[in-house]
Amino acid sequence: MLKKIGVIMVLCFMAINASASNWGMVGAGNNQCKNWNAANKSLKVEILSWMAGYSSAQNHYFASENQPEYRLKLLTYDYLTYSINSICVKKDNINESMLTILFGILKEFPRENTK
Repeated sequence: MLKKIGVIMVLCFMAINASASNWGMVGAGNNQCKNWNAANKSLKVEILSWMAGYSSAQNHYFASENQPEYRLKLLTYDYLTYSINSICVKKDNINESMLTILFGILKEFPRENTK
């Protein structure tokens, strides 16, 4: 079961350049910048929580494969909010999904061996 989850996670990360219309996603990752910009605090917390959970699940996969894990103590809500705001403030990014934004953040996010 853990291997299946890991494979799914890897496939999701490989989809960084894929269009959301080509594959399905449920949950807060479907929200776009236009949703973020109009969101109340509750929806923003839901999106941030989803991002934290998704990143934690990816770390679980990394740990199972003895790969360096994301330094999640650095992935604070303040950091995520700043990152999202800096992307969503641009009018060209109005349809950018939270999933794509998270992939962009994690692509360059620091990792370390925790064992």
